[in-house]
Amino acid sequence: MPITGMKHRSAIFGGSFDPIHLGHLHLLHEVATRTDIGCVVIVPALISNFKQDSRPASFAQRVEMARLAIDDFHEIYPYDDIDLDVSTIEGERGGISYSSDTVRALLPEYGVDGRIFFLIGDDILENLDKWHDFPYLKEHVTFVCFPRNGVERSTHGADVVFVEAPVFEASSTQARAGVSGMLSKRVSAYAEHHGLYRA
Repeated sequence: MPITGMKHRSAIFGGSFDPIHLGHLHLLHEVATRTDIGCVVIVPALISNFKQDSRPASFAQRVEMARLAIDDFHEIYPYDDIDLDVSTIEGERGGISYSSDTVRALLPEYGVDGRIFFLIGDDILENLDKWHDFPYLKEHVTFVCFPRNGVERSTHGADVVFVEAPVFEASSTQARAGVSGMLSKRVSAYAEHHGLYRA
Protein backbone atom coordinates (compact mmCIF):
# COMPACT_ATOMS: atom_id res chain seq x y z
CA MET A 1 0.00 0.00 0.00
CA PRO A 2 1.60 3.29 -1.02
CA ILE A 3 1.85 6.29 1.25
CA THR A 4 1.00 9.30 -0.87
CA GLY A 5 0.13 12.93 -0.40
CA MET A 6 2.06 13.20 2.85
CA LYS A 7 5.36 14.84 1.89
CA HIS A 8 5.10 17.04 4.98
CA ARG A 9 5.01 14.02 7.27
CA SER A 10 7.95 12.60 9.18
CA ALA A 11 9.02 9.14 10.31
CA ILE A 12 11.06 7.86 13.23
CA PHE A 13 13.73 5.26 12.46
CA GLY A 14 14.84 3.78 15.77
CA GLY A 15 17.38 1.09 16.54
CA SER A 16 20.70 0.26 18.10
CA PHE A 17 22.56 1.18 14.89
CA ASP A 18 25.59 -0.75 16.13
CA PRO A 19 26.64 0.05 13.49
CA ILE A 20 24.41 1.77 10.97
CA HIS A 21 25.06 -0.05 7.68
CA LEU A 22 24.26 -0.06 3.98
CA GLY A 23 21.06 -2.00 4.58
CA HIS A 24 19.76 0.87 6.70
CA LEU A 25 20.66 3.36 3.98
CA HIS A 26 18.95 1.19 1.38
CA LEU A 27 15.78 1.20 3.49
CA LEU A 28 15.92 5.02 3.68
CA HIS A 29 16.28 5.07 -0.11
CA GLU A 30 13.17 2.93 -0.44
CA VAL A 31 11.31 5.30 1.88
CA ALA A 32 12.38 8.21 -0.32
CA THR A 33 11.35 6.51 -3.57
CA ARG A 34 8.28 4.50 -2.56
CA THR A 35 6.54 6.83 -0.09
CA ASP A 36 5.89 10.54 0.24
CA ILE A 37 7.48 10.75 3.68
CA GLY A 38 9.56 13.91 3.61
CA CYS A 39 11.75 13.52 6.69
CA VAL A 40 13.21 10.62 8.66
CA VAL A 41 14.61 11.09 12.15
CA ILE A 42 17.23 8.45 12.98
CA VAL A 43 17.08 7.70 16.72
CA PRO A 44 19.92 5.56 18.13
CA ALA A 45 18.91 3.77 21.32
CA LEU A 46 20.95 4.28 24.47
CA ILE A 47 19.96 0.87 25.86
CA SER A 48 17.53 -1.08 23.72
CA ASN A 49 14.69 -2.62 25.72
CA PHE A 50 15.19 -5.86 23.77
CA LYS A 51 19.00 -5.83 23.89
CA GLN A 52 19.72 -4.93 27.50
CA ASP A 53 22.58 -7.43 27.79
CA SER A 54 24.46 -6.23 24.71
CA ARG A 55 27.67 -4.21 24.90
CA PRO A 56 27.49 -1.93 21.88
CA ALA A 57 29.79 0.78 20.67
CA SER A 58 29.29 3.85 22.82
CA PHE A 59 26.21 5.97 22.29
CA ALA A 60 28.35 8.88 21.12
CA GLN A 61 30.11 6.67 18.58
CA ARG A 62 26.83 5.30 17.22
CA VAL A 63 25.41 8.81 16.93
CA GLU A 64 28.49 10.02 15.06
CA MET A 65 28.35 7.04 12.70
CA ALA A 66 24.69 7.80 11.99
CA ARG A 67 25.59 11.39 11.14
CA LEU A 68 28.39 10.24 8.86
CA ALA A 69 26.01 7.77 7.23
CA ILE A 70 23.70 10.62 6.26
CA ASP A 71 26.55 12.25 4.34
CA ASP A 72 27.23 8.92 2.67
CA PHE A 73 23.54 8.49 1.87
CA HIS A 74 23.42 11.74 -0.07
CA GLU A 75 26.43 10.64 -2.12
CA ILE A 76 25.06 7.15 -2.79
CA TYR A 77 21.51 8.37 -3.56
CA PRO A 78 22.01 11.96 -4.79
CA TYR A 79 18.56 12.26 -6.34
CA ASP A 80 16.54 11.20 -3.29
CA ASP A 81 14.38 14.04 -2.03
CA ILE A 82 14.26 13.36 1.70
CA ASP A 83 15.51 15.13 4.80
CA LEU A 84 17.48 13.01 7.27
CA ASP A 85 18.32 13.95 10.83
CA VAL A 86 19.79 12.25 13.90
CA SER A 87 18.20 12.67 17.32
CA THR A 88 20.14 12.12 20.55
CA ILE A 89 16.97 12.18 22.63
CA GLU A 90 17.34 8.64 23.98
CA GLY A 91 20.87 9.32 25.18
CA GLU A 92 19.78 12.56 26.83
CA ARG A 93 16.87 10.84 28.54
CA GLY A 94 19.04 8.03 29.92
CA GLY A 95 18.02 4.52 30.95
CA ILE A 96 16.28 1.94 28.80
CA SER A 97 15.10 3.34 25.48
CA TYR A 98 11.34 2.95 25.10
CA SER A 99 9.88 3.91 21.73
CA SER A 100 6.72 5.18 23.39
CA ASP A 101 8.74 7.78 25.31
CA THR A 102 10.53 8.81 22.13
CA VAL A 103 7.26 9.18 20.25
CA ARG A 104 5.87 11.33 23.06
CA ALA A 105 8.93 13.58 22.89
CA LEU A 106 9.12 13.89 19.09
CA LEU A 107 5.39 14.01 18.29
CA PRO A 108 4.98 17.76 19.01
CA GLU A 109 7.79 18.63 16.58
CA TYR A 110 7.36 16.00 13.88
CA GLY A 111 3.81 14.71 14.19
CA VAL A 112 0.84 15.68 12.05
CA ASP A 113 -2.70 15.49 13.40
CA GLY A 114 -1.44 13.66 16.47
CA ARG A 115 0.29 10.85 14.57
CA ILE A 116 3.77 10.02 13.31
CA PHE A 117 5.26 7.30 11.13
CA PHE A 118 7.66 4.71 12.55
CA LEU A 119 9.83 2.55 10.27
CA ILE A 120 10.10 -1.17 11.08
CA GLY A 121 10.99 -4.48 9.44
CA ASP A 122 8.54 -7.35 9.47
CA ASP A 123 10.71 -9.20 12.00
CA ILE A 124 9.46 -6.63 14.52
CA LEU A 125 5.76 -7.36 13.98
CA GLU A 126 5.63 -10.62 15.91
CA ASN A 127 6.47 -8.88 19.19
CA LEU A 128 5.02 -5.46 18.43
CA ASP A 129 2.33 -5.87 21.06
CA LYS A 130 5.06 -6.37 23.68
CA TRP A 131 6.46 -2.88 23.13
CA HIS A 132 6.27 -0.63 26.16
CA ASP A 133 2.94 1.26 26.34
CA PHE A 134 1.66 -0.36 23.17
CA PRO A 135 -1.84 1.19 23.54
CA TYR A 136 -0.26 4.65 23.28
CA LEU A 137 1.69 3.63 20.18
CA LYS A 138 -1.45 2.26 18.53
CA GLU A 139 -3.13 5.62 19.08
CA HIS A 140 -0.31 7.84 17.78
CA VAL A 141 1.86 5.80 15.40
CA THR A 142 1.47 4.50 11.87
CA PHE A 143 4.08 1.79 11.44
CA VAL A 144 5.67 1.60 8.00
CA CYS A 145 6.75 -2.00 7.49
CA PHE A 146 9.02 -3.43 4.80
CA PRO A 147 8.12 -7.14 4.61
CA ARG A 148 10.56 -9.74 3.31
CA ASN A 149 9.26 -12.03 0.58
CA GLY A 150 5.96 -10.18 0.48
CA VAL A 151 4.71 -11.81 3.67
CA GLU A 152 2.32 -9.74 5.74
CA ARG A 153 2.02 -10.70 9.39
CA SER A 154 -0.33 -9.91 12.25
CA THR A 155 -0.40 -6.22 13.19
CA HIS A 156 -1.85 -6.76 16.69
CA GLY A 157 -4.39 -4.06 15.95
CA ALA A 158 -1.80 -1.39 15.20
CA ASP A 159 -1.97 0.86 12.15
CA VAL A 160 0.58 -0.75 9.82
CA VAL A 161 1.27 0.16 6.19
CA PHE A 162 3.20 -2.47 4.22
CA VAL A 163 5.62 -1.21 1.57
CA GLU A 164 6.97 -3.74 -0.91
CA ALA A 165 10.65 -3.12 -1.68
CA PRO A 166 13.79 -5.06 -2.60
CA VAL A 167 15.76 -6.39 0.36
CA PHE A 168 19.39 -5.36 0.83
CA GLU A 169 21.27 -8.17 2.55
CA ALA A 170 23.31 -6.53 5.30
CA SER A 171 23.19 -6.71 9.06
CA SER A 172 24.78 -5.10 12.08
CA THR A 173 25.72 -8.57 13.33
CA GLN A 174 27.76 -9.20 10.20
CA ALA A 175 29.33 -5.75 10.41
CA ARG A 176 30.35 -6.31 14.04
CA ALA A 177 31.87 -9.63 12.98
CA GLY A 178 34.08 -7.82 10.52
CA VAL A 179 32.32 -8.88 7.32
CA SER A 180 33.44 -6.44 4.63
CA GLY A 181 31.15 -4.42 2.41
CA MET A 182 28.51 -3.77 5.07
CA LEU A 183 29.41 -0.17 5.86
CA SER A 184 29.33 3.04 3.86
CA LYS A 185 32.56 4.91 3.17
CA ARG A 186 32.63 7.39 6.06
CA VAL A 187 31.23 4.94 8.59
CA SER A 188 33.81 2.35 7.60
CA ALA A 189 36.65 4.87 7.97
CA TYR A 190 35.33 5.95 11.39
CA ALA A 191 35.01 2.36 12.61
CA GLU A 192 38.53 1.58 11.42
CA HIS A 193 39.96 4.69 13.07
CA HIS A 194 38.34 3.84 16.40
CA GLY A 195 39.11 0.13 16.26
CA LEU A 196 35.47 -0.95 16.07
CA TYR A 197 34.09 -4.18 14.59
CA ARG A 198 37.35 -5.93 13.93
CA ALA A 199 37.05 -9.66 13.40
